[in-house]
Amino acid sequence: MSGTVGGRRLMPQQSTVWARRQNAVAVRRACKTYGTKSNKHIILDSLNMTVPKGCIYGLLGASGCGKTTLLSCIVGRRRLNSGEIWVLGGQPGSRGSGVPGPRVGYMPQENALYGEFTIRETLKYFGWVAGMNNEEIKTKMDFLLDLLQLPFPDRAVKNLSGGQQRRVSMAATFLHDPELLILDEPTVGVDPVLRQRIWDYLVELVANKTTTIIITTHYIDETKQATTIGLMRGGKMLAEESPDELLQRYNSDSLEDAFLKLSILQNRGKRRRSSITSNIIAANAAAIPELQDVQDFETQSEISGEFGDNMSLANKSAIQDTGTVVDPVPPEDEVEITWKDHLKIITPHHMKALIWKNLLWMSRNFGVMMFTVAMPILQTTFFCLSIGHDPIGLKLAVVNNELPGVVSCPYGYNTSDCYMNDLSCRYLDHLAARKHHLVSYENYDEAWYAVKKGWAWGVVDIPSNFSDFLI
Repeated sequence: MSGTVGGRRLMPQQSTVWARRQNAVAVRRACKTYGTKSNKHIILDSLNMTVPKGCIYGLLGASGCGKTTLLSCIVGRRRLNSGEIWVLGGQPGSRGSGVPGPRVGYMPQENALYGEFTIRETLKYFGWVAGMNNEEIKTKMDFLLDLLQLPFPDRAVKNLSGGQQRRVSMAATFLHDPELLILDEPTVGVDPVLRQRIWDYLVELVANKTTTIIITTHYIDETKQATTIGLMRGGKMLAEESPDELLQRYNSDSLEDAFLKLSILQNRGKRRRSSITSNIIAANAAAIPELQDVQDFETQSEISGEFGDNMSLANKSAIQDTGTVVDPVPPEDEVEITWKDHLKIITPHHMKALIWKNLLWMSRNFGVMMFTVAMPILQTTFFCLSIGHDPIGLKLAVVNNELPGVVSCPYGYNTSDCYMNDLSCRYLDHLAARKHHLVSYENYDEAWYAVKKGWAWGVVDIPSNFSDFLI
């Protein structure tokens, strides 16, 4: 996308397709909202963010400014309403990107741990999920227990303090040495000495293993060791620079002072795209007047991506000659998909970890498991005993017109199969044998009235020629 400001043309720089190959994380024009269309709450407002590979990126901002939402979108837990995110060369959730997956270690604010598990079992589970073997897990576990000053590894997570649980979560994140570490306020409530040990380890990771780390916090002094700092406020990125550059650019003695000045500028509306663009154009025109006469297409200045798409200022007379300024955008990597990829519904080490986790949970919750197993059996048994049998014990109103007033065969009545007279009494005897209560009525109207009143369940009306018609 290109535009013209003050008679000069703004040309687009390389897109996020190029940026994804140069940076660990590239976010462009990210918008995220919650709520209904009529009551929309904006969390991320056209936010741009660039995290170079092999650096510590400190994301600073007050609580509620959108830091956690941004991180959850980066790891693929949430989706943007609009905009693009590239992580480690791919879009989160796309085939072949490895995100979410073992390439990224994510420590959320909340403790997403199993309280019944011990520290050792928790790390073993997450190590198996990441594809580590038992020897690798044990070696790294011993190191992390010492680094993070965790208690005896056989203690249950639910019996740990809140700070200790967060350190267990941090250990699970560090365990498999991911390419990208995302830590959401990891040092909240941590002892200052331990906090410094953690920061020393993060610096060592970046220096020795070219790991990229994104760490969020609302303690500004904590990020002085970060390579780059992103100042976030109200869903927007105010600045992305190193701590020294921020202090120098805004003539401040502390990062708090620089953040305050940026916040005041944001409130006054002085950091709108149009104002910043016109100011930069005027400043560059005054500082470099000889560029006014240049006929060839040359770049004068580039507007920081925090204000939108990366743009460059070009001589208006050279608008037609734009082919040599920006290198062609390389095509996206195509991941070849074979029929074997479609069969990989779940990997063996994932299945191993999940089965072990569930069996371990069941062994420690025997009462719950017995209830879970016994309840369906009891429900099925009671259902079969209660439903599906022939009804018995019903009160029936009988109107016997063949033998008036008779609801059973008289004593001594011949009930042999060869005797076919007065079959009505034999039929009524059969009903009585089913434990039904037979009540005789003079006529049908009386019997039907008894049913309507609820005195009987039904009417058995036997005509006078019942036996003759059956024979």
